[in-house]
Order: sequence, then C-alpha cells, then structure tokens
Amino acid sequence: MNKPTGALRTDASGAVYQVRIAPVPTVIDAVGSPVDHAQVLEIASPGDTVDTPIGRANVIVGAGVAKIIVGDMTVRGVPLC
Repeated sequence: MNKPTGALRTDASGAVYQVRIAPVPTVIDAVGSPVDHAQVLEIASPGDTVDTPIGRANVIVGAGVAKIIVGDMTVRGVPLC
C-alpha cells in the first residue's frame, strides 16, 4: 500500500486525509489506508489557457485539491497523491 506523501489535510478532530486519484479516487488516512464512510465529491486543479496552432487549449498548471465528505463532515482543500 502506498503511504501518502506531501501535504496532508487535517480536519477539526485532528484526523489526516489525502486523496489517492488512481485507480479510483479514494480518501486515505495518514498511513495510506482507505477511510470508511468517506467520499470524494470534487477534484479541482488550477488551470490556464495557452495558444496552440489549432486554437486555445486548457492546461493544468498546478497541484490539484479535493473536496471530500467523511461521515457527515465536509473537508475542503484535501491534497491529491
């Protein structure tokens, strides 16, 4: 199992979360285990447009973040791994 790397998001209770995006978006804890009763609601990446020979194209220009739900609590700004 892959352990999370990089920044981690902590909720009000002190639990640590990260979202593993492959093979399926999954909320994981500090040791890389899937979190029960958790769901990925949204994944957002900062984007920009660049000019190409066939017109403007959207590209991802930074690290993405997710919005998740754990039980009945929503947590925003959860990093991807």
